[in-house]
Amino acid sequence: MKKLAFTTIGFAFSLFSLAGMFVSNAFAEPKVDISPTCGPAEPGFNIVINANGFKGNSTVAYKFVGNDSKIPLYGYFETNSTGGFNDVTFADDLKADKYKLYFGEDDNNDGTFDIGAKRVYANVSIPCEK
Repeated sequence: MKKLAFTTIGFAFSLFSLAGMFVSNAFAEPKVDISPTCGPAEPGFNIVINANGFKGNSTVAYKFVGNDSKIPLYGYFETNSTGGFNDVTFADDLKADKYKLYFGEDDNNDGTFDIGAKRVYANVSIPCEK
């Protein structure tokens, strides 16, 4: 009888632990780290992006949004099975400004973040402040 109770408790604990992993992952917010966070306006520069927390095997759009709310540069990345990606984008033809580099899921590649999509942004300054 004690063996059955121990087995039942162990199974219940395992089940709740596993469920907790799925729930916390489902509600986790995306995280994006970029480097560098500033650069020269001419002739452009590479930005290394490390992202996690998006939907697995999905499309994530990125958009540079200037202070004037215009979007001079955008593109797409594909996430891996765990919802992350490591990639590089080339930031060119951007005028001097403080940008918000937004990331959000856009599975149909229509240039608009999906309704209810997880999104996050990073700040990018051009040029670097001295």
